[in-house]
Amino acid sequence: MKKPIKIAVAEDQVMFRSGLVSMLNDLPNVQVFIEVGTGNELLAKMRTIPVDVIFLDYRMPDLNGVETAKIIRTQYPEVRMLMLSMYDDPEFIISALENGVCGYLTKDDEPEEISLAIVSVLNTGYYLNDRTSKILIGNLVNEGKVNPSFPEASPEVKFTEIEISVMTLIAQELSNKEIASKLSKAERTIEGYRTDIMEKTGARNSVGIVMYGIKKGIIQV
Repeated sequence: MKKPIKIAVAEDQVMFRSGLVSMLNDLPNVQVFIEVGTGNELLAKMRTIPVDVIFLDYRMPDLNGVETAKIIRTQYPEVRMLMLSMYDDPEFIISALENGVCGYLTKDDEPEEISLAIVSVLNTGYYLNDRTSKILIGNLVNEGKVNPSFPEASPEVKFTEIEISVMTLIAQELSNKEIASKLSKAERTIEGYRTDIMEKTGARNSVGIVMYGIKKGIIQV
């Protein structure tokens, strides 16, 4: 049998922590070894209990998630950290990633995404889902730190109202099925709009569409 992935959870909200621990222990090949409510408690237990992945609450008493992450990055560089928060704030995300956190999750993410995040940070060293990627890209584009170019797109490209609506809904992370429902269109029709948008913009995926829309002022993030 494979050794279980050893997890630590640092979360001051007892009910949420209990639910998260229970959910993590139900995942295959995953076991929670540390369950604490503060950053200082986590650091104390890590002196004697080794772990592979840590779930850190962004807001905690004594040391918050970022402050705790700074210390862990220095003392335990091999340990992977995932930040938990109620908010998709670009400042929170960037601050967490700059201080050694490998990925950012919100507290309403599904068990499947949390499981994927654990595997990803262990295999690749990071985990960024579509939502987090779009937020980061939006922030970087808006601040001028990233200036994407779209050589295949004509500078005089025009979009229909429905295409602009589809682009906006893509930026809100809606699937083709969800966009179709919102716009009262067939899912296949939305797939067609998405293909047309990608051809017009030169984008290769949803993140590219969002990046183009932000740069051109079509989408606000």
